[in-house]
Amino acid sequence: MIAEEKTIAAAEKPVTRYSACLLFSANALSRAITAIGDEEFGRFGLCYSHAYILCEVVGKPGITPSELSERLYLTPSTITRLVEKLEQKHLVSRESEGKKTLIYPTVEGAKLQPDVSDAWDRVGTRYSQLIGENNVCQLTQQVFKAAKALGEAE
Repeated sequence: MIAEEKTIAAAEKPVTRYSACLLFSANALSRAITAIGDEEFGRFGLCYSHAYILCEVVGKPGITPSELSERLYLTPSTITRLVEKLEQKHLVSRESEGKKTLIYPTVEGAKLQPDVSDAWDRVGTRYSQLIGENNVCQLTQQVFKAAKALGEAE
């Protein structure tokens, strides 16, 4: 075995008795991908959830929390918590219009958008290099289809 193969083999995690369990495997995958996202977005003080919200707000200034909740498959309370954090960072602002709350990007938030886009590219590149671009596409489609089906079953 050449040195590179030894390094790769040593880095591989063993198969466990839970490897055939979807709950176990989905959570292991989530943790691994989240670590990549946390590293890339952490460079400018965000987590990947903040990045999703910031992208949506920059893309549609004046978006409502309920629209964000629907688009991002997050509960309204989670949206509120994440928006509050982005407000503290001066990246978004909330304005009331009657009974509706509208969320707008600040100048700082809009300026950060190119960095956020670059981070998304780096995240995708990193996991595509590790598991293959075709596998990423297939896995993404399968996982989202399953998440949608399970969400509709609730």
